[in-house]
Amino acid sequence: YCWNYSTCDERNLKSCFQVTAFCQENEHNYEAPNMQNKKCGKATWTVIFEDSVDKDALHSLKPLQSPPPPPSFKVVQRKQRIVCLILDVSGSMEGSRILQQQQAATHFLRNIIEDQARVGIVALSTFASTLSPLTTIDSDTARENLIKSLPKVASGLTKMCLGLSQGLQILREDSGDAFGYEIIFLTDGEATDNIAGCAPSAIQSGAIIHTLAFSDSASHAQTEMLESVGARTSDWFNGTVSVDQTVGNKTSFVIIYEISFPSVYIQSPSGSVYTQTNMSHDVSQKTVTLNIPGTTEPGDWKYSIQTTILQALTLTVTSQAAQADVPPITVKTHMNQQFSDGTKPMIVFAEVSQSYRPVINADVWATLESETPYIHYACWTMEDPSFTGADAFQDDGIYFRYFIKMVNGRSSLKVRVVSLISILVQLNHPKPPVFEEPLDVGNFTRTDIGESFEVKLSGTAPPNFPPNRITDLSAVIQEDTVLLNWTAPGEDLDQGTAKSYEIRWSFDLKMLRFNFSNGYSVNTTAVSPQKARSVEQHSFNLNITIQNGTTLFFAVQSEDKQNAKSETSNIAQASKILPGPKPSGISNPDMNLTGLVISLCVVTMLICFIVVFAVKHRKLSAQSDMALIVTNECQNNLYA
Repeated sequence: YCWNYSTCDERNLKSCFQVTAFCQENEHNYEAPNMQNKKCGKATWTVIFEDSVDKDALHSLKPLQSPPPPPSFKVVQRKQRIVCLILDVSGSMEGSRILQQQQAATHFLRNIIEDQARVGIVALSTFASTLSPLTTIDSDTARENLIKSLPKVASGLTKMCLGLSQGLQILREDSGDAFGYEIIFLTDGEATDNIAGCAPSAIQSGAIIHTLAFSDSASHAQTEMLESVGARTSDWFNGTVSVDQTVGNKTSFVIIYEISFPSVYIQSPSGSVYTQTNMSHDVSQKTVTLNIPGTTEPGDWKYSIQTTILQALTLTVTSQAAQADVPPITVKTHMNQQFSDGTKPMIVFAEVSQSYRPVINADVWATLESETPYIHYACWTMEDPSFTGADAFQDDGIYFRYFIKMVNGRSSLKVRVVSLISILVQLNHPKPPVFEEPLDVGNFTRTDIGESFEVKLSGTAPPNFPPNRITDLSAVIQEDTVLLNWTAPGEDLDQGTAKSYEIRWSFDLKMLRFNFSNGYSVNTTAVSPQKARSVEQHSFNLNITIQNGTTLFFAVQSEDKQNAKSETSNIAQASKILPGPKPSGISNPDMNLTGLVISLCVVTMLICFIVVFAVKHRKLSAQSDMALIVTNECQNNLYA
């Protein structure tokens, strides 16, 4: 997203309210050292009409004949949470799918949905039926009663519109409408009716609809998923999950097995070991659950699960906020597209925050799982720019990576966040920047199940992606030496290592931006590109004498082994400013000031010495005169 500060004072954003139109190319100030130029390098008007996903439709729009009405805002507060589960029990859900649905719904009702919420359950197939009206979650008994009403048999058609209509009817039982209430739709998506025909009315109802496939998690609410991992093994399945100080209430470890009951060992940070004797076992749903009483001990919890036969195992750890007034750390995920033919890279985003405060310097792992359970075909680490420069905006807590190795089929995204260095709090302008002390909550783990996406590759080989564009190039001139800094791109976008760099400079910013190859070239034979997201530095002397007050502009392109070049980087500018001439007669102001002080001290001491000497001399003279008078008086008396 780009904006225009060309007519704004960045130190006081109040002046931005004077802007009445977006700048076009002939009006844009390319030399302004703002985020618009650094990230976009073009006018806002150009970004909207040439780079927007709606660029084709925008060209057909006509200007408004009159000013738009003023916006209106409504401040709302969330009411009691009202949720309706709509469960697909059609014939296509037979076998493992209906079991997975039971496991997911049970986990939601037992561990996810918060106290005092109200939950209803609807089953859909050829017909739609209410399995449970809205029920208040006020005890463990209420949760278990809802779990007992879950369907166990699948048959019939998939009439999604009937199920959706029945779910909305359940929600309206609370207050007469469904606005702001939630529907969680668990289905395989194979509808036998026209879902597009009933979707508009559902949207107009104002209900929030979550559509989930099989056992994906339903909602975060006040509960955070600390860990969700799986493996297919005939041996040990081991790992560690970190519980931080922001969570710890109602912590549960849920193990789901495929065939036979495994041996489970869970160890607390202080060394206490929990085994099957401390856990509940649901044979029908093939789940083992450990509920930690009270507030969970913070630290690293270790789990070891052993099976002697080859089977699939999953472990999910959830926990709620330790204190009502301290929100837990959360992670939200997003992908830039839900379909790909392989010609464009897919981008994974992960936002890590605590009550809207960015969490920086976390280690973020993104795993893309194919439809085949427990098969991971891509994994990498995404890191924040506070030390790697991989992000678009430094210290905003939003991490991203490109996903370029794709295979055919539908997959889902899972993001795992571990470790913590600090949480940065910064208030935006126009107020002065305010920083609070970093909040140390210890190590933590968060897992989020993101969106699903589909890849359909053509028969040809996937395209070669060039290195990603450098967006953080900076320049400094010291004497006649130029120092450049930037974050290394990769061989393919932000992965791998680029082959070479091309650095150019110019006195003219626009020329360098629009005709990069016409700029003056810098010798880069001594520059060996480092691995993607590393910090790069290069210093050099130009073949000219840089005059005082001169401003120069610099840009970089990178190239991969297939000679594919990246886009031109942001334009960095630097000026040579020498200190002004010193006033005549004063060669060193500091030395002259010191001499002046010493001189004043010496003069003061001389004056004091003279005054003291004069006073003493006057006293001696007075005493001599008195002695002479007494002597004369004595002599006169003697003669008499």
